[in-house]
Amino acid sequence: MKLFRSGLRAPTNLMILALLGIMVCAPNAVLAKIYKYKDDQGKTHFTDNPNSIPLKYRKENFLKKFRGVVDPSSPPSVAPRTPGQASTGGDGGAAPGSKEDQPFTPQDEALVNKTIKVLQKGVALAERYKGAQPNTSNGRGATIVIQNNLPEKESLTQELAATKVKALKTVHAFLQKSVATDKETRGIGTGLKTRIVGILNRIQDDGKQQDDLIKQLEKAMKDSEKKKVEAKKKEAANQKNPKK
Repeated sequence: MKLFRSGLRAPTNLMILALLGIMVCAPNAVLAKIYKYKDDQGKTHFTDNPNSIPLKYRKENFLKKFRGVVDPSSPPSVAPRTPGQASTGGDGGAAPGSKEDQPFTPQDEALVNKTIKVLQKGVALAERYKGAQPNTSNGRGATIVIQNNLPEKESLTQELAATKVKALKTVHAFLQKSVATDKETRGIGTGLKTRIVGILNRIQDDGKQQDDLIKQLEKAMKDSEKKKVEAKKKEAANQKNPKK
């Protein structure tokens, strides 16, 4: 029995030595292609493409040495970026928190314009019932408009769920609450003056919030245009005086 056990040890040890030999003798060129960094959310990433590492993580305090691979004191070489081009992470998306530093894409602009139009309806509703008497007629009329606008607001809320634009995220949070309240604003009934007063007051409050949100979106659009102009100027300057 001892001989059988000792017989098992020999090949096992040989296999371990063989694996260690492969690891030691592996070409440095292969190992040197692996990079490790941790993002702002604490998630660890590995990649063999240094250009896929967001610029903000190409510093010593982010890059880590991984089994002798990539010395943090020697950050990976970086391919030149086209002015205005977003730095990307390993999944090809924008680096965390970098969306606001980039101009809007055509899709972003289309969504912003669509959102403004929906919000304008809420502002118009507030203007329509500004100073209105809290009677059954006004209560029913306001409720009908609210219900008619609800499907469009619901659809936009779903569409904004995946946005990375900060101003649109703010709108999304507002619409989620507004839609939930709209769904409960049904069947006024007769003589429910207190309830009607609440509906009319809410229309005014929502109108003010939507007006503020529209201003934020319009400012974001202007800022995006400025970034596009600056990016074009930088690109023109680089073409005129290319770096060697």
